[in-house]
Amino acid sequence: MNLNQLQALGNQKLALEKTAFRDCKPDMSDVNFEIGKKSYSAKIFAAIVLFALFYGIKEYIRHRDRELSLIDILFWCFIGLIAVLVIISMIVEKKRSPIVVSGKMLFCKGNRWISEEITRVKITEAWRTIVVYSGEKKILSFAWEMDNSELFIAWVKKCGIPFEDYRKR
Repeated sequence: MNLNQLQALGNQKLALEKTAFRDCKPDMSDVNFEIGKKSYSAKIFAAIVLFALFYGIKEYIRHRDRELSLIDILFWCFIGLIAVLVIISMIVEKKRSPIVVSGKMLFCKGNRWISEEITRVKITEAWRTIVVYSGEKKILSFAWEMDNSELFIAWVKKCGIPFEDYRKR
């Protein structure tokens, strides 16, 4: 995905965040969705690693006769570190338990919360992470970029849960 596609996706998510559940039943019994396991961060970093590998191998083939400098070694160590982090984030993403919203209930990791038990939801500025609280205890957090996270925000607003939005406008 290029930058324009990511911006368009973000704009679509914001538009859906504002319009979702306008016509749902008052008891929200017709609302049912799962917050997806897909996240684009690992894919973006994987693309960076692939580009660096392509560029690095091309440069290595072009200058095979010279020895590797300290900068070359640091470059390859950095690319290796990013590759390891991409693999770890993909494994964590696959093992993540699903977050399901059904009516006015939220299910995750075998736990169930009714919307009245959720005291606030906030989105952090830096990483655009959605954090859910019950009382003062953080019960759940996930990335805004995940599938259907915009539906979750619309659900929060529809249920009247206090919502703190720290995203840059």
